[in-house]
Amino acid sequence: MSRPDHNRTFRLLAGYIYRDPRLLIRSLLLLLLATALDVVGPLLAKIYIDDYLLTGDLRWQLILQLLLIYLLCQLGAGAFRYLQALSFTKMALNAVTDIRKRAFARVMRLPMRYFDHARTGQLVSRITNDTEAIKDLYVQFLSNVLGNAVMLLGILVAMALLDLTLMMIALALVPAVITIIYLYQRLSGPAVAQSRVQRAEINGSLNESIGGMAVIQASNQSERFLRHFGQINDHYYRSRLRTVFASGLLLRPAIDLLSITTTVGILWLFGQQVVAGVAEIGVLYAFLNYMARFTEPLAEITQRFNLYQQAMVAGDRVAKLLDEPEARYGEQQAQLDNGSMTLTGLSFGYLPAKTVLHDIDLKVPDGGFYAIAGHTGSGKSTLLSLLLGFYPAPRGSVLIGGSDIHDLAQSALRHGIGLILQEPFVLADSVRANIDMGRGLSEQQVQSAARKAHLHQAILQLPQGYATTLGEGGLRLSTGQRQQLIIARALAGEPRILLLDEATANIDSETEQVVQQALARLRGEITIIAVAHRLSTIKQADHIVLLSHGRISEQGDHRQLMALEGGTYRAMYELQQQAARIEAIND
Repeated sequence: MSRPDHNRTFRLLAGYIYRDPRLLIRSLLLLLLATALDVVGPLLAKIYIDDYLLTGDLRWQLILQLLLIYLLCQLGAGAFRYLQALSFTKMALNAVTDIRKRAFARVMRLPMRYFDHARTGQLVSRITNDTEAIKDLYVQFLSNVLGNAVMLLGILVAMALLDLTLMMIALALVPAVITIIYLYQRLSGPAVAQSRVQRAEINGSLNESIGGMAVIQASNQSERFLRHFGQINDHYYRSRLRTVFASGLLLRPAIDLLSITTTVGILWLFGQQVVAGVAEIGVLYAFLNYMARFTEPLAEITQRFNLYQQAMVAGDRVAKLLDEPEARYGEQQAQLDNGSMTLTGLSFGYLPAKTVLHDIDLKVPDGGFYAIAGHTGSGKSTLLSLLLGFYPAPRGSVLIGGSDIHDLAQSALRHGIGLILQEPFVLADSVRANIDMGRGLSEQQVQSAARKAHLHQAILQLPQGYATTLGEGGLRLSTGQRQQLIIARALAGEPRILLLDEATANIDSETEQVVQQALARLRGEITIIAVAHRLSTIKQADHIVLLSHGRISEQGDHRQLMALEGGTYRAMYELQQQAARIEAIND
């Protein structure tokens, strides 16, 4: 496992530290005040022991004043630390909120090629778990380390005021702790990085398993998926165990050992001073008090390096996502004024060595109804992806409305082209929201689109009509109605071009006829390009293009293609018709 790029993570996080200078200065001032008041306590105790207790000067007014000052210092230190913690938490939440928004925005703008290999669970893990780990970097690590570092500095200054020689002994702890932290990073870094990857794998496996539960159970694959999840979980367990081992070996136990050794050294030197007759009991008490406070910040700092490792790995994963190049579009903002399409010498492959489409030449007039047919894997859906601008074609050109597709802005493409997929994407929201899709359409526009999709009457029969919440995946609608809803959504944007990718593959014959009626009403008004495996849906098309292994093998209208002796389209159509007749007899 490669180590995270700390420079990339630092670049991501540094800007947020200085993003609100007033909040940062306020946090640091509160930290300094809390530390100063905290450090005063042992000095006051030293004064009480040496100047009052040992000398027998027990004037209660002075002692009471000293006690009052001590209590005020402790209360003030607690209040200032509370306010400082709030300031750092606010800084952290602001940073994480913005990073999470940026990460999600980047995912929404990534090219489709990225999603060919990305796993949904891993992306979700980056936007949720990894950004949460970055928050811990601010709250648990940055705040803690800064607070303890300032505390150490304050204690060293107070020690120096008491006894410079004893302070030098305590100071020897610092380089020893730095060495321990360095060794911990070297040992735990790869294990922490591996554990973050394995956590993302767990999320990905869960997402995949739950999403395909029906298929998994129907194919009796539950045990296999359970074993696969168990293997990932075991890998995560072992990675976490390695980090715990490194933490248990190098962090708290090592610091405690060094602390005891240093305390022994201080006691020995103080004993020498007692023999020489120059020691003060109050100084010893203050030093032992400071040593307890001195080792605790060191231990806290080393303990927090476990969070630091996780946060740096998480930050690197988020920064890497933010560095992914966005999909590139042209700058031509003008909306399409016609739906003509011209494809010239178009070739494309998802991999450089494997071409999916070969030299496609096609001219679609404005308002034409063109259909794309062919066996599975012939390149039908790939062709639609190129028409949508999801992938740049390495060879050939695509003209839409007379303009090169590379010159069109994203808004021009998305407003000008409507898409209807085989699997309907339905929000767990109202019917109106599913048709509107945040475009701010009027009620008349929404209902007009529903009427064009022959869905208006069915919507009125729902409990709250257009305000009815459909539930996750649109469960309150039938399969056919969900497809009609997607058609209404596409038509609501009044596109110049409508692309259908196997839009009738999962609906019954009755609903297919409704879809055909909807397309018939749109004929001539907008350009329609329909990819269909069920040829009965497209036999009324103006022109049918048959793809075979990424090449145009036949084209013409239904009558012309049926007239070709030995033609592939004719064989496919007759086979489907025969299957339909057999199905009708069995029913």
